[in-house]
Amino acid sequence: MNRLNHVFISLLGVLGVVSAAGSIAVAQGQPEKLRVAYTVIGPTQATVWTAKELGFYAKHGLDVEMVLLVGAPLGVTAMMAGETPIIHTGASAVITSNLTGSGAVLIAGSVNRFPYVLFVTDEIKRVEDLKGKKFGVSRIGGADNAAAQTVFLRYGIKADEVAYLTIGSVPTRLAAMQTNAIQATLLQPPETLKAKELGVKALLDFTKLDVEWQQNGVAVTRDFIKRRPDTIRRFMRAYVEGTHYNLTNSKGAQKVLQKYLNIKDEKAIEESYNEIVLKLTRRVPYPTEPGIQLFLDQLKTTNPKAAQAKPSDFTDVSFLKELEASGYIDKLYK
Repeated sequence: MNRLNHVFISLLGVLGVVSAAGSIAVAQGQPEKLRVAYTVIGPTQATVWTAKELGFYAKHGLDVEMVLLVGAPLGVTAMMAGETPIIHTGASAVITSNLTGSGAVLIAGSVNRFPYVLFVTDEIKRVEDLKGKKFGVSRIGGADNAAAQTVFLRYGIKADEVAYLTIGSVPTRLAAMQTNAIQATLLQPPETLKAKELGVKALLDFTKLDVEWQQNGVAVTRDFIKRRPDTIRRFMRAYVEGTHYNLTNSKGAQKVLQKYLNIKDEKAIEESYNEIVLKLTRRVPYPTEPGIQLFLDQLKTTNPKAAQAKPSDFTDVSFLKELEASGYIDKLYK
């Protein structure tokens, strides 16, 4: 048994205790301890980082521990195990998990467009040249994997015509490209600047594609919604406050990015903010139904359940609707 599995099993043993402790804490007016995971070190995670750094979770009675679990499939696994009941992760992994009956749903949609740029080795002159080539992703089944397959299908490249390999972190993927171990990968700012500095060629900017796509969002299980609706309600208040801060305080938001991305280069941080946070963040972060449907259409050939499903099966936007109807979000921007 590997170490991660051992941790999951141990955590499952204390899950009931943790849940009970949270309820007691709320009843006594104490901050409720809550573990929240994010699955990539990238500007698409800005909202959950800002909510932590600016004290918005604490403001709403949550003592949040942020945890990095690289790759959406790992994040979803941790959520289902009870280790991290709320995750900020790639939507594709949430959808595929839901199709197996897990009850995983999105309660907010963070980024509803592709945030990537396609980088390739010199031998790749056009997208169609990727047939039969090796493509490095953070983790098989992750958001970058799903995005690549969706866009490539528009160029006539089926999922099984590219060899997708789990390579992991951006530095590892860039190193793999420089040795020709892989011939392509997807990157987002600020990694795009690093790739260009290394002489790696950018072939296609996904951010310029006029396509709705559910890149990532906030995910929970339907069981957690039933057991802890007030926890989610308070989390979502902090989340929309984080969104407001990022959209209205560029300098402060960039400081948060600088800390979590661990990059001193102000130019890289500014590009990350302008190209991802400012461009792709919406005031009211509803998931995009067309973006979810696009992924379901892709899954139909391999998963019959996807053909029967509809986008609303994978979301619960009741908390967002509640906040919007109450005027809570509008007041933030006045």
